[in-house]
Amino acid sequence: MRAVEETMAETAELRKLLLEMKFKVEEELREKIQEKKKEGLELGQKTKEMESFANSKSSDMEEWVKEKLNLRKALKKSDEREKSLKLFVAQLKEEAGVAENVIRGLNQKVDTVNGGVNGNRVIARDGKRVKGLNVQWPVVAVGSTVVAAAAVI
Repeated sequence: MRAVEETMAETAELRKLLLEMKFKVEEELREKIQEKKKEGLELGQKTKEMESFANSKSSDMEEWVKEKLNLRKALKKSDEREKSLKLFVAQLKEEAGVAENVIRGLNQKVDTVNGGVNGNRVIARDGKRVKGLNVQWPVVAVGSTVVAAAAVI
């Protein structure tokens, strides 16, 4: 009987030890689960932060790209305006050259007739004016307009 009592005492002690070990293992598992949950929450938070950061950087990048595209469009427009103005200036220079030729021709005619007689009046140039000469005013008006436009430019 004594062996049975000893075995029962040992069994009781082993059960007690087994229960203590089971309790310790369960406690450690709960702690590990809590730690893993905490790590999971932290990783979730970091993931959200990284997504937010990536979205803000993406938004910043989109704004930067839009700004660069707008600058390119403005530069292209500016280049087109510059080409247009250069063409306009070239046309005005050409018209000014034509006007200068008309003026030169008129001055030559005035010089040719300078001192000549037209009826009883003497034709002469007084500074910039021509006295006594029947000038074709539309030609002079067009020439002076082109010269004035060229002077403005």
